[in-house]
Amino acid sequence: MSKKIAVFFPGRRYSVDCPLLYFADFVCSMKGYDRAFLHYARHREEKNNTTIPEDIENAKDYVMATIQAKELENYDDIVFVSKSVGTVMAGYAREELKIKNVRNIYLTPLPQTLPYIENTGSIVIAGTEDRFLDKGTLKDFCDNKGVKLYQFEGLGHSMETDNVRGSLDIIGKVQDIIEGFV
Repeated sequence: MSKKIAVFFPGRRYSVDCPLLYFADFVCSMKGYDRAFLHYARHREEKNNTTIPEDIENAKDYVMATIQAKELENYDDIVFVSKSVGTVMAGYAREELKIKNVRNIYLTPLPQTLPYIENTGSIVIAGTEDRFLDKGTLKDFCDNKGVKLYQFEGLGHSMETDNVRGSLDIIGKVQDIIEGFV
């Protein structure tokens, strides 16, 4: 039986306890993955003047140390599940540590994530109204790289609608995609 692990990279103000990552964890747990959670993100309520590039730089040492401590070389199947700033961190960690057998789920990637997205073992999930990454730019990039892209019409970076039921429906659709991928 192969060993498998899912590593969760939160967003800037989107912790691993927020719906998209929480339910992705649930899916991975049900499929028998060991799970590891990074906790470098700020609380949603905390507002400060730190820029996204500064947040990325501030998280790099923590991410590298945490990932190295997980001894990923002992796993046959590795999935990085990431959201927003976490998408940059997941790509950065994979590249810097030269981890070959990683599959990536990029939820609402940032422009800084694009250099890390590869066509083997990656999917991208985003809204068409994401204020950080233009839908056409993301679609063209994924088309050119041969990466499977799931774009949700009318949704922004939070992947939420203006009502609870609609948001729950989106969460369900995203989790169906994730379940099919892992």
